[in-house]
Amino acid sequence: MPDFVQSKPTPPLPSSRRPYTALPLLWAAVVLVLTLTPSDEMPRTPVWELLSFDTAAHAGVFLVLAGLSWFSLHRQHRWPGLARHAGWAVLAGSILFGAIIELLQMTMKLGRHGEWSDLLSDGIGAALAVGVAAAWPARQASRRVRPLASGPWLVLAAAATLSAAPLPGRAQNALLIRARARRTIKALAAPSMYGRGYVKQGEHLAAAYLREQLAQLKLAPLAPNYTQPFTLDVNTFPGRVSASIKADGPAGKMTSWKAGTACIAAPNSGTGTAKGRLLLLDTLVFTKASVQARYLRTQWAGRILLLRAADANRLPTLPAALRQRLNSAAAWITVVPKLTASLAAEQMPQPRVEVLAEKVPMWLDKAIFGDTATGAPQGRTVWSTVRVEAQFQSNYLTQNLAAVVRGSIRPDSFLIVSAHYDHLGMMGKDVYFPGANDNASGVALLLELAAHYAKPENRPAYSVVFLLFGGEEAGLLGSSYFVAHPLVPLKSIKFLFNLDLLGTGEQGATVVNGKLLEAPYRRLVAINEAHHYLPALGARGRAANSDHFPFSEAKVPAFFMYTRGGSAAYHDVNDQPKALSLAGFAGAFGLVRDFLNEEGAAPAAKK
Repeated sequence: MPDFVQSKPTPPLPSSRRPYTALPLLWAAVVLVLTLTPSDEMPRTPVWELLSFDTAAHAGVFLVLAGLSWFSLHRQHRWPGLARHAGWAVLAGSILFGAIIELLQMTMKLGRHGEWSDLLSDGIGAALAVGVAAAWPARQASRRVRPLASGPWLVLAAAATLSAAPLPGRAQNALLIRARARRTIKALAAPSMYGRGYVKQGEHLAAAYLREQLAQLKLAPLAPNYTQPFTLDVNTFPGRVSASIKADGPAGKMTSWKAGTACIAAPNSGTGTAKGRLLLLDTLVFTKASVQARYLRTQWAGRILLLRAADANRLPTLPAALRQRLNSAAAWITVVPKLTASLAAEQMPQPRVEVLAEKVPMWLDKAIFGDTATGAPQGRTVWSTVRVEAQFQSNYLTQNLAAVVRGSIRPDSFLIVSAHYDHLGMMGKDVYFPGANDNASGVALLLELAAHYAKPENRPAYSVVFLLFGGEEAGLLGSSYFVAHPLVPLKSIKFLFNLDLLGTGEQGATVVNGKLLEAPYRRLVAINEAHHYLPALGARGRAANSDHFPFSEAKVPAFFMYTRGGSAAYHDVNDQPKALSLAGFAGAFGLVRDFLNEEGAAPAAKK
């Protein structure tokens, strides 16, 4: 671990006889005079609403003291070792000086009282000075190092202002890990990645970024240029998505739904613009033959079907002939409790949108109440316009990425860390799905583990493979392709650890397959309890909800871990980097690393 305030040793400075040491000593004398003045001689100070003047004064005084001390240490030449560790020395010295002052105030009977809060304020001021002093050289150094190892000192300095004592090594590691993770997540979730989907080559841009990261870490490729290509079919939405409704008559109300926040295209939506009369699906269609008969007679070409999400899920229970008639409607509008986008490998003949229930106006129910296929509605007629510009992509070429750190003892035995990098892409030119938690967060953790094992001192005994899957959102296609066309023998894989949705962690994490693989799960729990990496772990059984599943079905031992708590954004426009706390990210790193080490990834010397 580098020194707290410098990325490299301070070079020797030219000789000088200027008395720089006098500067902090003079200011320390001023501080003693200020803090040891009898209380009855102290002037009145203002009372602030949120922060006491005394607290601010202590922080400000020690900020100046620490700044002068830092400057003095870097300008003298008698103690070069001390200058190389100026941050720790200044911070520790300032806190010690503050503690002496509080002790003197308690024992000299000056009418003043020692306060631990004052000592905390002293530490905050000193840490802020150290952080500011470290910021400039850190910024310069960050331009000369690779992305996964650059610029941590600003983060450490900011964190140090929250504490009056130096951070322990594990806390520093956690801050560094989270700082690098935020940079990775921000890069992958940026608008320039177009949602890492299949509009504007978003997933290819993300793959190019990740190849660069793998190359900078000097990981060995498992395939040419780290790339395992495959194809898929996917429905995309490069153009406009919108919907609106308007009640009949000159005074009729109109409501428009904006893509992304009020409506989204259904994953299998067709392309086109449909205008027609809105017809609410009568739920009796699921139980009464007479209603089914009316719908079979209805001319759907000029109708737009309105239905609730729960009823849409029941449509497969209807007779095939009736489903075919409903599919001939001019458009569909499905009212859903939450906008949750997804991908489909098919395209229906008409435009279909999903509308957020809370965005549906109250007047709509009254306007169409009783409106059925009889053509004699009890309420007012409602007209709707639905527009979706969809494009079906057949045999779209995408890829998995694969890299390896070769084991020093058993290079032909493999441990795998996996995460999918793709997401949902765009809906038109203005709406994209960032996918910060799903799954830029998992990719960020994979890169952290890759950086760890890429260091010569951490070279694993077993080979560790890092797989970045494409096509996960389209149905686990990338991982399924890898299992069908493995780059390493499946029988040689000792364990796979899949990382997805790791941007939170306030409530711990869940481990899919934990109930199936009881012995490995007990080892994972034991590691967590020993080191308190995460607040809690919970086990789930078999679930086809991420890229571990094709491996599990092929009898490869596999876990899928995701964190709980925090942001609930999922498959929507709100899954943004700023929404992620990363509360459990550093803990998840430690937990997965230690588990892999127990499974064979520990360096040979440590084993």
